[in-house]
Amino acid sequence: MIIETRELLFTNSALKKAFAWYAAVQNQTDLPLGAITTVTPKPGGGVYVLVQQSGASRNREVSFNASKTLAVLLYFCRKQRIPIPREADKDIAAQGDSISLTISGKTRTVSPPA
Repeated sequence: MIIETRELLFTNSALKKAFAWYAAVQNQTDLPLGAITTVTPKPGGGVYVLVQQSGASRNREVSFNASKTLAVLLYFCRKQRIPIPREADKDIAAQGDSISLTISGKTRTVSPPA
């Protein structure tokens, strides 16, 4: 068996872009319409997203748990044409103001015919 492990580090600017892409998805109800001003990773892989809504004087804070954050990052990877194996194990973790996505996949090996 061959085991492959990759780590993708999403910087804070990449996180803002990922959530901006997600905010533009039709019929999503997690983020209100507006500009993503801040994305703050929290322990365990979730994030807090601050959104400046048009005409509003205050930013609105929206919390994403780790599984929803992972879904947003996988959507962003698809839009950026970064290949992510569907069957691989995926784990995210906060690293300062960034998020680390670890992808682990297993490939079965075979012997040549005897």
